[in-house]
Amino acid sequence: MRVASFVNFLELEFEGNINKNAICLGDVDNDGQNELVVGNENGALALFKGDNPRPIRYSTDLGMISAVAVGDVFNSGSNALVVVTGCGYCYIYDFDEDHLTDSSEKKPLQPIHAQRIPSNVKVMLIGDVNGDGFSEMVVALTDRVVRTYRWVSCGDVVGGKPYGKLIGLNKWELGDQIGGITFNLCKDGTPSLLVAQPGGTYFTLKVRPAGQDNELDPFDETSSELLTKMSLDYEPLASARLRNPNIHTEICGNIKLGKIRPSSCSSEGDANEIIKTSSTHSGNECLAAPYALSCPGLSGIETEGNNLSEQSVNSTKPVCRRTGSNGNENNSEEVVGYALATLDGTLMLVHDGKIQWNLQVDHQLFAVYGLDVTGDGRDEVVACAWDGNTYIVCESTQCVRFTFHEPVSAFTAGRYGLKGRQVPSLVYASFNNRIYLYYDITLSHTSTKTLADILKKEPEYHQLLEKIGQAAHLHDPANLIITLSFL
Repeated sequence: MRVASFVNFLELEFEGNINKNAICLGDVDNDGQNELVVGNENGALALFKGDNPRPIRYSTDLGMISAVAVGDVFNSGSNALVVVTGCGYCYIYDFDEDHLTDSSEKKPLQPIHAQRIPSNVKVMLIGDVNGDGFSEMVVALTDRVVRTYRWVSCGDVVGGKPYGKLIGLNKWELGDQIGGITFNLCKDGTPSLLVAQPGGTYFTLKVRPAGQDNELDPFDETSSELLTKMSLDYEPLASARLRNPNIHTEICGNIKLGKIRPSSCSSEGDANEIIKTSSTHSGNECLAAPYALSCPGLSGIETEGNNLSEQSVNSTKPVCRRTGSNGNENNSEEVVGYALATLDGTLMLVHDGKIQWNLQVDHQLFAVYGLDVTGDGRDEVVACAWDGNTYIVCESTQCVRFTFHEPVSAFTAGRYGLKGRQVPSLVYASFNNRIYLYYDITLSHTSTKTLADILKKEPEYHQLLEKIGQAAHLHDPANLIITLSFL
């Protein structure tokens, strides 16, 4: 395991205890640059932009903020900020007419809409959960309930602000405490909702959009509840039997694993092949997981590093022949997976219900995200522990660890707008009234490489070997060193 040292960071001023889901990165003002939104248990809400260490927008007396999210909740084509408190108040902020800059003066935030929803919300998402092209607000409660809401406009816009309210669409009540919720695309391309359950397990919730015949007036109190057809599948995962069934679990979906296209390695024509989107990695890097994804029979293999025995590959049919990325990629589709992290230190990458790899660490993981830190078009799994240890793992379990200098109360990972660029960032909320945003975390690779691996890619290295007559030792650095020692 490599150890990384990130030194470039912003120290942001914000006081108070922060719930772990009351911090997020998102483009609230729709300028193409993400901002940082954070709320505390005292009801203070702050918005940070660029390299300004102080919030450019601020609000107080909202109540105990339990979750924040950024998304197109109005279905108007632009993002808005949604804040939910533990006592059941939902506030929506719109920045279409509020131009935010790095040097903006700190101004109070004024919500354009507020309403009551059920209390005890712990997690919130905004996105299309049923595939109808409209965004919904999804919340998970501490009493094991998941609800979905949609904004319904009521007539004309009043005073330049949307007029309507959020109405309830669906409700699920689960048997165990909910860890985290996330969106994820199914194999057929339809969206679904994954709900983490204790012990490294999860539920898959799918909603089919209601027909136009089911449209009801949201302001008619006598009308029946708007319900859509739903399905619920429990995924125990084979390795979950070996874990503590009561341990807390977090989940993150839509992690980009690469591109997939039809392959001719199967006579039935139903096998697929992963396309490497970049040549940044070495030849043997990130090889095990693509094979597991390509061949259905190998999809349950747990890998360690780059180790995948040739016997296990050859003994499973069909065996796919990797042809690289020279083919036609226009017809390729993005492959997505999802990661689970448990409080006992287990980190898993799952694709189509099958575990691709399983990693065990000695720290209590409480947050997991997908983020491309190598720039190859594929996401790495980023998991953070309560003590500040952060793990960045690629699809072949090559791991990089970064140790934050103190315990954290909240963590998020994503892209942050800084100096006109969207840079991958890690955000830590500490217990000393400070937020640390590490913005220069781009890695050239996640695997360990030797000096010989680097020299093999240098043309000058090849020329020098040919000049001294040692080109035969190009792929045998050990003999080359012995030979050069006698020259």
